[in-house]
Amino acid sequence: MIVKILKPSAKFSGVRYNTNKAETGRGELMKVSGFGPLQAYSQLKPEDYVNYLEMVSAGNKRVKKPQLHAIISAKGKSSSKEELTELAKNWMEKMGYKDQPYLLVFHNDTKNNHIHMVSTRVDKQGKKISSAFEKIRAITQLNKIMQQDEHQMARKDLDKALKYSISTQAQFMMVLESKGYILNENADRIELIKFGKKLAEVPLAEVKHRIECAQRNDVRAGQLTAILQKYRKQYSGVLREETTPLPGGLERGNAIYTSDLAVFLKEKFSIQLIFHGKPGRNAYGYTVIDHAGANVYKGSEILDLAELTADLLLEKELIVPEMVVTASDDQLVCELTASKPEVLLNKVELLPLAFTDLESPVFVPYEQPITIDISDDIDDEAILGRNRNRKKKARTNTR
Repeated sequence: MIVKILKPSAKFSGVRYNTNKAETGRGELMKVSGFGPLQAYSQLKPEDYVNYLEMVSAGNKRVKKPQLHAIISAKGKSSSKEELTELAKNWMEKMGYKDQPYLLVFHNDTKNNHIHMVSTRVDKQGKKISSAFEKIRAITQLNKIMQQDEHQMARKDLDKALKYSISTQAQFMMVLESKGYILNENADRIELIKFGKKLAEVPLAEVKHRIECAQRNDVRAGQLTAILQKYRKQYSGVLREETTPLPGGLERGNAIYTSDLAVFLKEKFSIQLIFHGKPGRNAYGYTVIDHAGANVYKGSEILDLAELTADLLLEKELIVPEMVVTASDDQLVCELTASKPEVLLNKVELLPLAFTDLESPVFVPYEQPITIDISDDIDDEAILGRNRNRKKKARTNTR
């Protein structure tokens, strides 16, 4: 579960955006609160809500952008519209909007159930609702409502990261960065920072000891090569720069590269490809973080970058020998066979995990507060833009 606060706006365009969703069956107006006598009418138009919000906002002319537009999103369909509505109501109260006029609109048109909240930052006495450290407070309050201990979560993530098979300190740090942490090397330790505060730390000696004890899993490396070879024939590996949508149909580059293949592998197999490069230049390498098997590999150990990013979809499909991995009696068996990709689909998906001693061996990079991901909600992104602030995290993209 994560929360996103959109940029403040001078106009209450969030009202029309969300009511349009409800009118077209892609959303549902779940709650109207704080609109006074206006709520007694049954046939209200979006303009009625906007006019009321503008009237309240007029009480403080110094607030130039009074609209509050925020989103709380679940992972997949794990939370119902009723659960999200109750969560949003409690969150609004914790953020100081309990007595404010606001709308809660549930959206059901993406793979992640989510709810939008629209209100004004000016109260009915003309005072501005505090926006100090707003984004940090938004996440902290959400965690409190869900009774999640941030320090305990960080310690759990750190313990899992220490069980990954790594060969360098940089690889260890990339595992944690993939979970949304900002890392700070301080003397003889690494500090984990999230939500604007230090949540955990680990001695460098412990990381070095883990590197010395790690053993390269060549069998798993072969499995990963087989997976990449298989699915690069079905999904384009051509790199593209991730962008943030801007008003007027414009976009802003983020100097972060991905591909259709990389997106598929992360969602399907928890295999994350991190490409290294500099803004305006082609990627010079990549790292494979195998969250399912708790391994990290240099990309060149799995598949050459040029081969990985080649556009096979423009070439004639050929039947070629492929490495297929199956599981039998907890032993890994490799078979070399020649077949079309669709014939091998189910076999490669049955890959056994390399780590069986973990309480929860699959370490899926669920980005909190930033990777819910309503990325397939194009309209949301047009308004919001992805929160891709890479401040203090350039390390990931330049190794």
